[in-house]
Amino acid sequence: MAHSASSITSLPVQYTISTRVFGCTHSPSVEKKFYASCKDLNSPVEKLFLNETAATAALERANIPKAVRSFVSFSSDPTHMKRWEHAANIKFTSVDGVPAVEADFQSLTRDLGACIAIPQLYGQDFLDRNPTLLSDFWTFDNELFPLAIIGVPRWAPIKPVRDGIAAQSRLHLALQEFYHRVAQLEANQPIDFNANLSDISPIPLSRIKTYVAHDWTPKERGQIELGLLWGQNANTQPVLFWLLTYVYSTPGLLPRVRQEITPYLTLDGKGELTALDIASLSRSCPLLKACIYETYRLVNEANSIRYLTSPVPLSSSSSTTTTLPSHTFISALMSLPDHDPTVYTSPETFVPERFLETSADGKLVARYGKLRPWGVGAGMCKGRTFAEKEILAVGAAVMGMWDVGPVGGKWELPERIPGTGVQKPVRDVRVVITRRGV
Repeated sequence: MAHSASSITSLPVQYTISTRVFGCTHSPSVEKKFYASCKDLNSPVEKLFLNETAATAALERANIPKAVRSFVSFSSDPTHMKRWEHAANIKFTSVDGVPAVEADFQSLTRDLGACIAIPQLYGQDFLDRNPTLLSDFWTFDNELFPLAIIGVPRWAPIKPVRDGIAAQSRLHLALQEFYHRVAQLEANQPIDFNANLSDISPIPLSRIKTYVAHDWTPKERGQIELGLLWGQNANTQPVLFWLLTYVYSTPGLLPRVRQEITPYLTLDGKGELTALDIASLSRSCPLLKACIYETYRLVNEANSIRYLTSPVPLSSSSSTTTTLPSHTFISALMSLPDHDPTVYTSPETFVPERFLETSADGKLVARYGKLRPWGVGAGMCKGRTFAEKEILAVGAAVMGMWDVGPVGGKWELPERIPGTGVQKPVRDVRVVITRRGV
């Protein structure tokens, strides 16, 4: 998978997924535009989401402490809830007289992460203007994506396909209308609804220029853009859920992580999180990073698919050589070794220490080792730096301010089933949430 890009490319795979899964209409015209503009569309994404400084700055603008302070609203009234609480089956309760909230933990954490991340790409107005965006996104991801990726036709008369296509169509329209407003902004024209676009990232401002230069129609822009929205959220937010679930449920681990992250969190006298040093968390918290790596190992399903533009020789351990012909698709399941007991001892047990090493200067550091959660080569995930920093920052903020325990008093983690890049729980995890130390 790490051969020269002159012989191996991911572009045909990306185009196939764009049309088969994300719903972009296939035509010779669209295919030509895709190949002509793909580099220019991806360039601004890489500049923001792969750059350490830019990714950190974007997450600092997100004001994670403000969001996490309202992780739960202690109300069963939807009008008093935050956006991320709406799908979490919230129930206000108390534990020994202390205010508490019961919630579906996957739905709560997944939508919290999305509500933090999406405005850093498309601005807050985009999220606020589309009240069904999150539910549509997860319906598309859970219902249509896994069927479309294996080739189930869009006309198949089954409910997951029908529901998924309906949700996908609403996402297309939301993105189409967003880029119409961005085009108005670029042309110094009045913006529909007087929408506030002052906080959108440089990415859509750059991509609209590419869309216009290559004659992408408004409808096609909304369709092709779904791939970027999906790429930003579909794997990152479920990993956040799994990270928090594993840390809270592993005996003795949470106090150790809290001890490590405490110097980089600022809490006021009421225990409210007021500031977060994201750069220091990333640089100086090896146990937290090791917990993230161990979460990747357990739940990621990284799979690299490439297309051969010319023959590629493969050498085996027996010194024999096989040549893969050109115009061949090849696939490597990068997560296959992650559950191999010859690679990782007790592979189904959450043991973050397996990713901790002592550096030459005697410091404890977290290293990926054999782990390849982002793929390999030129087709690696374009948003990996931003995604990991988001998981780290939001995870640290939640752990620093909130106590989370299982309803019923005993952690019983659900079995994991295949997802669309990250494994899913067979059921949500019902938890009780209280303010830390109360």
